[in-house]
Amino acid sequence: MLHFLLLLVCIVSVAYPTLAQSGNSLIVSGRQMLQAGESANDLDSMYAARATFERALADTGLVAWGHYYIALADYRIAGLLEGESKDPSEHLNAAVEHLKKATEIDPQAAEAYALLSSVYGWQIGLSPMKTMLLGPRVGQASRKAQQLAPDNPRVVLSAAISDFNTPEMFGGSKEKGLQGFQRAAELFAQEEPTDPIHPVWGHREAYAWLGIAYQNQGELESARAAFEKALEIDPDFGWVRDWLLPELEKANSSDAP
Repeated sequence: MLHFLLLLVCIVSVAYPTLAQSGNSLIVSGRQMLQAGESANDLDSMYAARATFERALADTGLVAWGHYYIALADYRIAGLLEGESKDPSEHLNAAVEHLKKATEIDPQAAEAYALLSSVYGWQIGLSPMKTMLLGPRVGQASRKAQQLAPDNPRVVLSAAISDFNTPEMFGGSKEKGLQGFQRAAELFAQEEPTDPIHPVWGHREAYAWLGIAYQNQGELESARAAFEKALEIDPDFGWVRDWLLPELEKANSSDAP
């Protein structure tokens, strides 16, 4: 009996790391597929990434991360659908549900709270009538994320987006948002994740939003510099390359004497 128990312990000790590595590998490969799909505007690749993250849920030690990355895939898919003038609501709703699960499993999941705040904000943008319902949820998720990880660049970016887009009468501030984008960009430059499944996205988005904030203040050269920095980080960043920078050039042309 003793020999059997010792053998069982050995089997478990060997099998568990293998399972963890499998879950890690699924998340890493899923992130690569998601990035490639987004760069190529390829929904099939993005859905494949989402399915890969779903497979990672089988690893009991990575369930919270699995839900987080499924939500991130839904968030990215929603962005591509909206860019094609299609309704992203289904994927945003799914992202909310997965992020809720992530925070239920891991109440310390600052990354999940930050992304949840951004998804709620997006839902308000699509349906302003939901402001009274979702506005408090945006603030609650953002405050929780900042409480848990005040120097996390994605947490700072999410809070800045909320500050920038929230009307002043509800506590928003364009200037505070600009300062938040500046701080997020600085934090991203310092970020050196050591965990292979730790989120690494957001650096390019910080500069995209920084450019938007500068443009809102009429600082067009600073806006251009920020957009160019975003493309330096990711030359395939379609939001900046195909939309924000061309729109800025149009604004410059219209202001020219």
